[in-house]
Amino acid sequence: MKPLSIRASLTAWFVGLTTLLLLVFSATLYICISRALHSGLDVRLEATAMGLVPLSDCDEFDGAIQFELSGELAKQLDASNPAMSQELWTWPGGERFHQSGEPMDLPLPPVSWNEGIDLSSAPAVSYSTFVGMPGQRRLCTMLALAPADPEEPESQAFNVLVRVAEDLAPIKAQLSKLAWFVLLLGIISAVVILLFGVILSKRVVRPLKVLGKAASEIRAGSTAQLPRRGVGDEVDVLGELLDEAFKRLEGALQRQTRFTSDAAHELRNPIAVIQNAAEVALRRERSTDEYQAFFGDVLATSRRMGQVVEALLLLARLDAGRAGETFKKVDLVAIARDSAAAQHLAKDRVRIHAESPAFVEGDDGLLRVLVDNLLSNALRYSGPESAVLVTVEVKDDVILRVQDEGPGIPSDDVGRVFDRFYRAETGNAGVSGAGLGLALVAEVARVHSVESHIDTSQRGTCITVRFPPI
Repeated sequence: MKPLSIRASLTAWFVGLTTLLLLVFSATLYICISRALHSGLDVRLEATAMGLVPLSDCDEFDGAIQFELSGELAKQLDASNPAMSQELWTWPGGERFHQSGEPMDLPLPPVSWNEGIDLSSAPAVSYSTFVGMPGQRRLCTMLALAPADPEEPESQAFNVLVRVAEDLAPIKAQLSKLAWFVLLLGIISAVVILLFGVILSKRVVRPLKVLGKAASEIRAGSTAQLPRRGVGDEVDVLGELLDEAFKRLEGALQRQTRFTSDAAHELRNPIAVIQNAAEVALRRERSTDEYQAFFGDVLATSRRMGQVVEALLLLARLDAGRAGETFKKVDLVAIARDSAAAQHLAKDRVRIHAESPAFVEGDDGLLRVLVDNLLSNALRYSGPESAVLVTVEVKDDVILRVQDEGPGIPSDDVGRVFDRFYRAETGNAGVSGAGLGLALVAEVARVHSVESHIDTSQRGTCITVRFPPI
């Protein structure tokens, strides 16, 4: 099943939840009104039954119970509420002495119904529903104590069973009207909710569409800023995040383009040297010494190309984030000593001042690349007899310093020496290199989340790298 769009999902959720709330509200309203109508009917039936009890009187001569209400008044009461039926019975004798309205063909409650009930404090009342003429009816059954007549000394209180019933048709008619009204109101509300949901979802999605359209029009090399609503909401935050992402992608594209161009330019010269040497060597027969000279040039150039390719591969790994994934505790002093011993140009020129050990968290292979390039760069640009001082200090941070005695770096070039393939004009015409050494230093430092700093003058250059302690 194809997933819904944001607009369709938002509309569906809004309409669904609002409709659910409307249904719950309508059902609650219907139930509450229904209970109120039935409760009102029960109260009216009980009040009618309570009003009939005082109309019962016991004859002091023969002991018969009579209903003291004139026929004319009884007819008027029946006419005022023709749906109501009334019955009065002696209790526990079970003889009916008054009846009005539709007869109720219902058995009397059992005699044990009033056992344990103190009728002098309050009557016993129960409610039930039955099917009679003309339809479903509500019945109130009351067992009450009729008081004695204070004007007749021989009069005594007696029990009276009163049954009052009324047709439920009027309540059902009112509930039916209410149901149709709620249904009609629900249909109208559903249409309004649907239209409002469509409009709301359109307004919510519109900024995203504007943002998406602006993002789709951005091309390589473009620095256009995505539109903002200026209210600081989630859409503005998304625009800022996309702007930052596009800037990073643009920067990566520029670096990749510059890197590819510089790499092609850097490899073009050695390839041309090898090709030219081969062409010259093949023009005529030459002596063994001449061939060895040609092959020596080819070998030296090939080694230089190999170094460039190795550096490029390492830079590509660092750019892709595939290097330095697992760090461990390593001794920076031991790395510096091993690197100094492996420098073929060193000849005891590298001096190490360090407190051993100086542990940092990092990748020992990458840290070896960092120290190797710092030392080789310092040795290359210093004189053949000049010393290179390596200092490792443990203070608040672990500080690595590499100090040479070279001619220094021109102030205009200090900010660019860590760029790939960039070589500063130092005045040492015999110095060769691809311009990748300090670029590797910068990348390894970035992987370890540390910074490198350059201090330079005519008396030499000092490169400092600070590592956080473990």
